[in-house]
Amino acid sequence: MKQELKSSKKLTVSEYIISLIEKTGVDLVPVITGGAIMKLVDDIGRNSKLKYLCPNHEQALAMIVDAYARIKGFGVGLVTSGPGGTNLITGICCSYYDSIPCLFISGQVGMFHMKGKRVIRQRGFQETDIISVVKSITKHAVLLDNPEKTRYEFEKAVYMAKSGRPGPVLIDLPYNIQRALIDPDKLIGFIPEKWFDHAHHKKKNDSEKQLEKASRVIIKELKNAKKPLILVGGGVRLANQVETINKVVSYLQIPVVTTWGALDNFDWNHKLYGGNIGRLGNPSALKMIDECDLLLALGTRFTTKAIINEKEFSKQAKIISVDVDNGELNEGLISPQIKIQAELQDFLPNFLNLVKKQKITLNINEWRKRVNELKINFFHIKSPSADDKNYVNPYYFMEILSELLQHDDIIVADCGTNLTWAVQGYKPKKGQRFISAWGNSPMGYALPAAIGAYYANKNVNVVVTTGDGGFQMNIQELQTIAVNKIPVKVFILNNQCYANIKFPAREQFNGRTFATESSNGYEAPDFVKIATAYGLKSLRIKFNKNLKEKIKSILSKKEPIIIDVMCDPELYVFDNV
Repeated sequence: MKQELKSSKKLTVSEYIISLIEKTGVDLVPVITGGAIMKLVDDIGRNSKLKYLCPNHEQALAMIVDAYARIKGFGVGLVTSGPGGTNLITGICCSYYDSIPCLFISGQVGMFHMKGKRVIRQRGFQETDIISVVKSITKHAVLLDNPEKTRYEFEKAVYMAKSGRPGPVLIDLPYNIQRALIDPDKLIGFIPEKWFDHAHHKKKNDSEKQLEKASRVIIKELKNAKKPLILVGGGVRLANQVETINKVVSYLQIPVVTTWGALDNFDWNHKLYGGNIGRLGNPSALKMIDECDLLLALGTRFTTKAIINEKEFSKQAKIISVDVDNGELNEGLISPQIKIQAELQDFLPNFLNLVKKQKITLNINEWRKRVNELKINFFHIKSPSADDKNYVNPYYFMEILSELLQHDDIIVADCGTNLTWAVQGYKPKKGQRFISAWGNSPMGYALPAAIGAYYANKNVNVVVTTGDGGFQMNIQELQTIAVNKIPVKVFILNNQCYANIKFPAREQFNGRTFATESSNGYEAPDFVKIATAYGLKSLRIKFNKNLKEKIKSILSKKEPIIIDVMCDPELYVFDNV
């Protein structure tokens, strides 16, 4: 009997899952080991095709997986049960709200030790019902409790992560199931066409005929418009249609603006690109939104960050929205006059082909001239200044950094004030990637995310901009950077406070700023000393003088460097309200 179990066809569930991970196309799997996941970790360690990485916190692991997926298209991470799973939550939220496809596998106690339906809090050591915990922040979460369903549940999870509006999925894997023996050749696979679930994936008939009909409607509206404008959201890149939308804009010579989540879709030098919309966007883009008479929105959710006042937003325009998510079309802040539910990877190529086939030209020369005028005069929310003699001006810093970064480089920004400085000062070049956790925006995202971005593309510079507050939230990942010699450049825009809260608090609470600066509870350490303790090269930049030469020298180094950039604690962001 034992001899039969060891036949060449038999694999453990764990070994088989590792082989399935290989087939997803990932080449790196971050892991944090533990008693309930060590079988999978052992099998991945013995695998010759997959590299594993050991972060130092599960939250950071989730963010590494998230950023890797933003660049590579998909990511996978492994953690143990209990706190291992619950520590993933913040990173999973980043993926869920920004629609990033990734798979998390959490170990679980053996099924004999699971509480099941018992009226107790916990039976197994470090047991947590992680499926119930993450259901609201995943597209799909399942307890794999039957070895014979391994292939089906894995393939279904990957399909769910990538299909429709993408997002994270989680498989919870009891330890005894990991060790169970199976015959892969006898396992049933997942067939999407046979599966239908109203809660997660509504079937849509995006036939060529329907797509062409939608395209014809839009073309008709464009022909009748005098001031048409395209608004590009993050969904365009998720659909791998950045090149297509650039071709649409160039062919029609139609002005375009973006949300923050799409700010790296166009080169800032593109004469028809007006910048980012929103309270903290480019004034040129806001003026274009106000003045246009037709707004074609592609893959955007009309959120509070993009819209300053929903009653005033593009009120002179007819709004057409194309999005994969019917909920976003019908329940956003804005109700478009024309709603088209479609996969952008199907819609945009169809639309471009029809535009070319019909040889569409738009008679909007006056509007193009107006857009060019707005771009020249109002692109920057405020002109950067090198005049400050006591600190580094963050807007000036971002202008210099943007100028020096190469076309394929990746910039990973954290959250809060430093994110706003980065976005407002950044001038995207074609081919660059600008990554942040836009929807969840947690402090501490950028440092681990830069690790994921590096492993997704090792051939370019990966640069971090973060704040002194956010940097400390995942500071332990300096060890991951040091151990693996990951050559990221980490610029800490250090204003010695939580500026994004300090200034609004000061205004709202009669000058009180509790828990935001050194005088009332918050204080940052000496980051140069911290970096040195981790064995990393570090330096401090105090002034604007020779800033370009300093940054140029830093970017030329093929090693990790931590840079403490001293910024004025009393400098806030400039907005459009």
